[in-house]
Amino acid sequence: MHKIDIKPISEDKFYQIDYKVMELAFAIHNEMGRFWDETIYKNELARRCREIGFEKVMTEAPVYACYDSFEKLHKIDLLINNSIVYELKTVRSLSEDHLKQALHYLFLLGLQHGKLVNFRPESVEYRFVSTRLTPERRFNYKIIDSEYQTFDNDSAWLKNLITNLLKEWGAFLDINLFYEAINHFRGGKEHVVKEITVACDSHILGEQSAHLLSPRTAFKISGVIRETENYEKHLRRFIKYTELKAIQWINFNHHEIVFKTILK
Repeated sequence: MHKIDIKPISEDKFYQIDYKVMELAFAIHNEMGRFWDETIYKNELARRCREIGFEKVMTEAPVYACYDSFEKLHKIDLLINNSIVYELKTVRSLSEDHLKQALHYLFLLGLQHGKLVNFRPESVEYRFVSTRLTPERRFNYKIIDSEYQTFDNDSAWLKNLITNLLKEWGAFLDINLFYEAINHFRGGKEHVVKEITVACDSHILGEQSAHLLSPRTAFKISGVIRETENYEKHLRRFIKYTELKAIQWINFNHHEIVFKTILK
C-alpha cells in the first residue's frame, strides 16, 4: 500500500516528538494568525520541523490502496520520521469524520500514533489519534454470512469482491474505500448509483438515490457498531416503499464482518 519505510515507535517516543511539533504549531499560529489555508500551515510546519533537525519530514506522503486494477491514492498531510501522521485542518472545529480519516491513514500505513491539528480556531485545536490495532490484528476478522443469499450472479460477485478486498486490506478501514472499489469494477459510479422510485399506497413520493447491483437488488455497506437491529429495521422500512426485492447488507462491526440479505 505504500513505498515508505515505516518505523513504528513507542508511545513515549511519540510524545517526545509530538511535544516539539506542537510547540512549532502553536508558534506558527501565534505569529501568522488563523486565517491561512491548510497548505500554508502545512508547508510552514514542515519547514520548521526540518529546521530543528527532524531526520525525515514528508508532506503529501503518498499511500495507495490497491486491488487488481483498482488503485486509490491517499495523501498524508505530514509524516514525521516515517512514524507519526499529522492531519492538518482549517475548519470551524474538528469532527468524528476527521478522526475516522486519521485512523484510516494509520491503518493503511501500519502505524499507531497520529494527531489532528486545527489552525482555524482562536487557539490551536488538536486531538490525539491512536490505536492498539496492529496490522496483524486487523486481519484477524471473522466473516458471518449465514443470512446472506446469493440468488443471482451479482450478489455472489459482491460477496466475493468484499471477501477478497478484506484479504488484501484487512478490516477497520473507511467503508467509502469499499464503495469506491465496487464503483470501479462496475464501470463507474454512474453505473452503480441510480434513482429509484419511492411510493406509498400507490402514490409516488419521488425518487431516491441507491447503490444497485441490478434494477431490483440494492446493496448497503455500513460500519454500525451498536444497535444493529435498529439499523436493520430501517433498511426493511426503506425497501418497503420501493420496487426493490432485496438489499444486500454488509456491516463492518470491528472484527466481525456480517453479510445479510434483507428481503421485501
